Amino acid sequence: MKRVVALLLIGALIGVFTWRTLEIRHLRRELRQLESEKAQIQKEIESLSERLRAISNLKLVEYFARKELGMVKPGEELYILIEDGESER
Repeated sequence: MKRVVALLLIGALIGVFTWRTLEIRHLRRELRQLESEKAQIQKEIESLSERLRAISNLKLVEYFARKELGMVKPGEELYILIEDGESER
């Protein structure tokens, strides 16, 4: 009887060890996949950040071109208002 219990206990330990080993392999595989996805997402974030900086710079250039230099886009017209003031005394 003691032999049967010992064999069952050893079998249970081997089963638990095997199950845990398989679980660890699965988790390591999943970790590698997630790390790969993380690297791809990080590259995408860097690419989008660069595009955002470029767009922001273009908006700033357009702002100064319009505001400081009086430039207009094709098809737009620029109106300059001259105030009729007290300069005719």
